Amino acid sequence: MANLAPKHATYEDILQSPPNLVAEILNGRLHTHPRPSPRHVYATSSLDGRLFDPFCEGKGGPGG
Repeated sequence: MANLAPKHATYEDILQSPPNLVAEILNGRLHTHPRPSPRHVYATSSLDGRLFDPFCEGKGGPGG
């Protein structure tokens, strides 16, 4: 009986992924997901900008 061990993903697998997908290797397996849309990126960046000062710098918020 043949031993069918799973093939571990390599960096070459990431390079061969379509450009519209984000590719990463987790526990030896290749995982892909769609890139975020520009609207999503804008929303995330805006929220991060508003939360940075109060929560990271402690300016007008609890800090830490």
